[in-house]
Amino acid sequence: MTSLPVRPVNVSNGAPIRPAVQGQPPRPMRPPMPAGPNPSMVPGPNSPMVAGQRPLPPMMNARPPMMPHPQRPLTSPQPMMRPSVAASPPRPMMPPVQPQNNLISPMQNMHIQQQPTSHNKPRRVYAVNPEASSIATPQAPPKEPWPNSLQPQLQTVRPSHASAAAGIGYTNAPYTHSEQPLPPELRPPSQPRPRIDPDQMPAPVTVRELDEELFADKFFGTLERERVPLATTQCIAFDQGNCNPRFMRSTVDRVPFSKDLADKSKLPLGLVIQPLAKLRSDEVDIQAVDHGSEGPVRCTRCRAYINPWCVFTHGGARFECNLCLYSNEVPAWYFANVDMSGRRIDANERPELRYGSVEFEVPKEYYSTRQPAPLNYVFALDVSVLSIQSGMLQAVCEGLKAALYDEQGNAKLNNRIGIITFDKDVQFFNLHASLPTAQMLVVSDIEDMFVPLQAGFLADPNESKNVILELLNSLPHMFKDTIRPESVYTSAVRGGLQALKETGGQVFVFQTCLPNHGPDMLKPRDDKSLYGTEKERNLLTAQSERYKQLGEECVKNGVCVNTWVFPSQYMDLATIRTVSHLTGGDLRYYPAFKLDNKHSIAYQLNHDIHRQTGYDGVLRIRCSDGLQVMDHYGACHMSTYTDVDMTGIDQDKAIAAVMKHDGKLDLNRGVSFQCALLYTTRDGHRRVRVHNLQLAVTSQISDVFRYGDVDATVSVMLRQTIFDLFHKNRKELHTKLTDACVDILTAYRNNCASSTSPGQLILPEAFKLLPVYVHGAIRSAVLRGVGVDMNIDARIAGMSMFNTLSVAELVWTLYPRMFALHNLTAEDGSVNMKGEIKLPSMVRTSYERLETNGAYLVDSGSTLFIWLGSKVSPEFLQNVFGVSHLDQIDPNMIALPALNTDLSHKIHNIMRQLQSQRARYLKPCIVRQEKDAIEFLFSTWMSEDRNAEVQTYVDYMCVLHRKIQEEMKKLNN
Repeated sequence: MTSLPVRPVNVSNGAPIRPAVQGQPPRPMRPPMPAGPNPSMVPGPNSPMVAGQRPLPPMMNARPPMMPHPQRPLTSPQPMMRPSVAASPPRPMMPPVQPQNNLISPMQNMHIQQQPTSHNKPRRVYAVNPEASSIATPQAPPKEPWPNSLQPQLQTVRPSHASAAAGIGYTNAPYTHSEQPLPPELRPPSQPRPRIDPDQMPAPVTVRELDEELFADKFFGTLERERVPLATTQCIAFDQGNCNPRFMRSTVDRVPFSKDLADKSKLPLGLVIQPLAKLRSDEVDIQAVDHGSEGPVRCTRCRAYINPWCVFTHGGARFECNLCLYSNEVPAWYFANVDMSGRRIDANERPELRYGSVEFEVPKEYYSTRQPAPLNYVFALDVSVLSIQSGMLQAVCEGLKAALYDEQGNAKLNNRIGIITFDKDVQFFNLHASLPTAQMLVVSDIEDMFVPLQAGFLADPNESKNVILELLNSLPHMFKDTIRPESVYTSAVRGGLQALKETGGQVFVFQTCLPNHGPDMLKPRDDKSLYGTEKERNLLTAQSERYKQLGEECVKNGVCVNTWVFPSQYMDLATIRTVSHLTGGDLRYYPAFKLDNKHSIAYQLNHDIHRQTGYDGVLRIRCSDGLQVMDHYGACHMSTYTDVDMTGIDQDKAIAAVMKHDGKLDLNRGVSFQCALLYTTRDGHRRVRVHNLQLAVTSQISDVFRYGDVDATVSVMLRQTIFDLFHKNRKELHTKLTDACVDILTAYRNNCASSTSPGQLILPEAFKLLPVYVHGAIRSAVLRGVGVDMNIDARIAGMSMFNTLSVAELVWTLYPRMFALHNLTAEDGSVNMKGEIKLPSMVRTSYERLETNGAYLVDSGSTLFIWLGSKVSPEFLQNVFGVSHLDQIDPNMIALPALNTDLSHKIHNIMRQLQSQRARYLKPCIVRQEKDAIEFLFSTWMSEDRNAEVQTYVDYMCVLHRKIQEEMKKLNN
């Protein structure tokens, strides 16, 4: 059942924001600085000292001074000042707040003036009485039917703009409706009915742009942690002993010194780690260190690697581990004298003592059960009848040709490859360079898989170029007349596993249907009547243990499996994903695939094959005494309680870890984290990549909130929710996420802003985007329960994607970037001297913000929606599409026309810039207002609007405020 369209609401100005006055808490202790000539590394005379505290010991003498950069003076930067929240006009620039007042962000004064009601549009107005403890619910206006223009018939009837259910919010969008009212705890307040101005609600648009102004394209010293740039900000990180934030982010930058303080804040204590994250071209690459047969120097107690935060004592003969505080003897071959400050005289020549991130070459003791070898690839292609009918086989063959060879036919890859096809049998191809054409060898005994040839299966793309190209050209014709519907997924995986058993490597499996043949065949079990019930989670678990056993066997042999699925019907991804999830591979999801979309396959294959990749890895996270790592979240396998098997790891993958206190931390020493990834590189080198992070410890809860990282916090919370989906009902998790948000904001209000008026919605400055991100998470494909695009397979694909996304891509997906294309300035879309493209100012994602005479670009992470208003100007259409009327545009076009106009060049540049920041292909998609049925899918990315399960962002904030007031009442009673 679909819901009625609803009318947009005019936004009126609320009362002025009244900031809460807060006494300045004591400044937190910065991490100890090493002695050295660099003034930016030495605490100044005004450095804060706790009463009765003795001077800091020279624990950081091993840590190098910051190296000078030719474009940066060696002086400490001025403290970054956090801006206050914007007032009612769109994206105003408020004066920065002084650092001592940036703890509180008073987001909404609840003394809202009464507003007159417009005769043109129904107004949605709310009152939050400062004297009241709760908020009532408005009555729902009558419903109207779904507009015919958005039904599958694609008629062009204008929708009727009448209000729908309570709190439906911005109302000119095509929404679905479940015919069930929102539960009482999620209903917005209603009477009396003054209005809340949506512009006073914090939005990522303003916050991200202000952060870009402070940090974008500027140097950020990794010790200058008065404020860490947002994950979405493209700063230039300068490694001063702490790793680049792209590699490791903490949910809090001032760690609570005890469990009681951490529990009091309600914030998760965790890390999000992306060990192979791609650096900017103007950042310094990670340096490799080779200590020969001795291997890297390590602590003999906790096995942590030597790093800039270790302290050398006894004239350099011993070093104190910064994690466990154990005093180790320095090996004779590694000994060096220390200067008067206790710093090693060779610290500048040793990268491991200068930088927070480094790679160590390792000796044979660090090898797994196999010798390191260059990464090998096996491509397994489904050749059943559905792969021919959908065009998948042809698209993948063309994509492989483009990924392996350039336009001149030169090989782009130095690693060996093998090719398998499969239906009810598995076919191996001999690609030896001496053959005129590839030879096919068929294995019919799929229960006892083996490789039927000893040489020639894994071939060099350069030496066997002619054989490989001829095979890829002939495969679509070879199987074009097939009538076999059978497909054996696990047998194909086992074939690749047998081929890579001695060396390890990666398998790419391209599957079009439910595995329906052989001992591991799956039964269709999708039942839409179970959606939204307690039994829905049963559909999220694998129906066969054999897939888990296969995944564990791949982990044991260092084989990573990437699964690409092209379903036209239910495929049981809950079971199929198991192998890829355990081995650290990707699950690429292309529902209802058509050959017209082959460009997305070619782009994605090229990216996945050529990105920085490692395999056969083991990751361990170590932390200071007083903390312990409790849980890990990501695409991985836990072989032990502490070791994470990263069979496949690449630059796009991130993993989260949650910690808890098992003792008290030392306020003077700070807390250290170290992530060590032992892996084999693409070219066959066995290395350990080490990332170090040293943070200050605080006993003040105000510091915990002031120096928090909302991006990392939301990433940890969402990964925990994905894990809980296998054990709890989806709607329960909606409530759990909302309650977690309420707990955090209540803890802040109770402990840091208790003197403020109860009628004000007070948010911590660092976490003012937490509600909008939680609201976006509930609307996401992981937790959304309605929509023509939603089913169990789509949910599983969303879970797999969110579980591996980097922090930046995650928050971009929870709150997409939207740009107005009809209002581009002269600088927008232009290219600077570095080849970088300037993006336009962002627009808040709501139908209320869309103008009927405008055109907008929305980056969803997988699609670039180009929304065209019904009254968009003919001039815009002519400059961008080469037509003069909206009806002349082909809504199925796969790429914008490349016209010789200034506007066309700018839009193409903007789209290229957005694509360069994403790991997945962004498919262009045209959405014409009230003409194309896909407008419903576009509306799901309007993060501030309502869908059938979640109210608007403004209403959600009112619900949070009511819950906070209720919690405050309980605490005060």
